[in-house]
Amino acid sequence: MSLRRFPNPPLWFWLSFAIAMIANRVAGLAAEESIAVMSRVSGFAEEVRAHSLLYVRYWQGIAYPSVIAFLYWYLRPVLSWFEAGAVQPAPALVQRRVISAPLMYALSGFLAWFAGIPLFIGITLGRFHRWAPELASQHILTPLINGYLAATISYFLVDRVYRAMVYPKVFPEGGLAGVRGAVALGVRGRFFQLLLALSFIPMFVMLGLTRAAQARLDLGLHQTAQYRIEHGLEAVTLLRELATASEATFVVYVLVGGVLAILVTRTVTQSIEEAAAALKRVQRGDLEVRVRVDSADEIGVLEDGVNQMVAALRDRERILQSFGRVVEPSVRDRLLSSNVGQGGELREATVLFCDLRGFTAFTESHGAEEAVATLNEFFTVTTAWVRECGGLVDKFIGDAALVVFGLLDEDRSVENVRRAAVAGLRCALGLEEKLKDVNARRRAEGNEELAVTIAVHSGEVVAGVIGSFDRHEYTVVGDTVNVAARLQQAAKDYGGVVASAETFLLARQGGLEAPVRRTESIALRGRREPVTLYAIGPGEASLASA
Repeated sequence: MSLRRFPNPPLWFWLSFAIAMIANRVAGLAAEESIAVMSRVSGFAEEVRAHSLLYVRYWQGIAYPSVIAFLYWYLRPVLSWFEAGAVQPAPALVQRRVISAPLMYALSGFLAWFAGIPLFIGITLGRFHRWAPELASQHILTPLINGYLAATISYFLVDRVYRAMVYPKVFPEGGLAGVRGAVALGVRGRFFQLLLALSFIPMFVMLGLTRAAQARLDLGLHQTAQYRIEHGLEAVTLLRELATASEATFVVYVLVGGVLAILVTRTVTQSIEEAAAALKRVQRGDLEVRVRVDSADEIGVLEDGVNQMVAALRDRERILQSFGRVVEPSVRDRLLSSNVGQGGELREATVLFCDLRGFTAFTESHGAEEAVATLNEFFTVTTAWVRECGGLVDKFIGDAALVVFGLLDEDRSVENVRRAAVAGLRCALGLEEKLKDVNARRRAEGNEELAVTIAVHSGEVVAGVIGSFDRHEYTVVGDTVNVAARLQQAAKDYGGVVASAETFLLARQGGLEAPVRRTESIALRGRREPVTLYAIGPGEASLASA
């Protein structure tokens, strides 16, 4: 980033500086009044006060331009970055100085007040060749008190300007609390500064007023009545002046304290309220919420934490949706809700195998893109119908699908086993009907029709996480799965849907009546005993009336 020698300050710079100057000017007027009330103890104190006032204007003429020059130098990288277009990301130097700027405004102003202490003591020594403790109120106590008050007002008001106009530009994504090397007050520091400004400083002012009145009263005791009247040292007069000064102090600090209290509490409570509102929206499922980050303290950590949490939840939701497209959502939820390790368990289930007939030849005569599109069309219809029937697609194997019913049901009663068989057989028969709709659409588009063979078998399966340590899947294996696969191969000779005797009888016991075209015992590879096969259809499956 190239830095111009004298970049043009934007509005927020002048607004911040005007706030700081007004705060110091108000504190200066308060200091003059305080000195006037506290210093009327002796002729020497009055003479010193009059002499000091001659140099106050000169000191202000030096201090104010010096503070402006310092702040301009300190913020020059920030001003150049803004003038260059505020290109993100902001350099680390810009980030550090933006965060530290409110405190720099306050400190530079306070140092101007503090530097006046040795300056005016030195001026007094140079002019009068002596200094007295009675001058402490105007040379030490008043500058410290009013300088701190000006610094406090400047800090909180400038901080407010930066929160509204600067931080959003420099930190559009937040992260203020993570900037190293920046100096800013935390929540504890803010409240301590507020407590000091609202409690101890008014007490010191009242103590100074009271001590000044006491000193003047003591001086009057050693003077004549006429002298006391001429110099306002009578008790009644002193009491009246003390009451007036106390009332003025009360009004000033109530107004200043009210403004500061509103600013401090608002910077804390508003951010917490926004974070709480964002969390409530997240609870309602809104993951697009974002909290405005405008603080470099603990509140900023909270704001960043809320945004990071929401971002993590968005990532989690995206992962879950992607995971749910690779793995059945019911299996996904099972894997995520429990510590499913590698291993298996025996379950009673109904297994359905379906396969596109002639798809190998279709792939050879059509391009890869059309083949994939055809498979996606078929599996989309299949998956939707399987889920509607209460099953889950275990996996796709080329142009075939392995579907399981009743696998994740915690109810392992006979009635539930029958319901799984009913669901499996109903799904198989309904899938043929769904394919008719697909073929009607494909004919209208001039595409080849699809044919499918389906087999259903019920029995025990081994369900669990199978694979290597770093690559595995939740699936079903066992003799029942093998029989269903062999039956699907045999179904090519029978057409339509075939079911084993186990599935057919369980479905009938569960109340499903299906038309049987053919019944036959066949030998399957890998099994000694023949398997009874039911060729079912055509026609709709219906539930038998009780």
